[in-house]
Amino acid sequence: MSLNVAKANLMDALKTLRARWEKAGADWDDDTRRQFQQDFIDPLDTKILAAAKGLDHVSDLIAAARRDCGDHV
Repeated sequence: MSLNVAKANLMDALKTLRARWEKAGADWDDDTRRQFQQDFIDPLDTKILAAAKGLDHVSDLIAAARRDCGDHV
């Protein structure tokens, strides 16, 4: 799996999680849900975006290494 595919899958998973979390909110709307969202769901956005940025960086490093080594695959 390429890093671009991994990044796309990661972002898609976040989008799916957010959609399902919102749907669950129709049936589960109390202080426990709000606390769970604050503690676990909301921090995922920042963490996943940082991971995606990291994947971009690694992809750039791999491309540079391939160029430097003469591997133009």
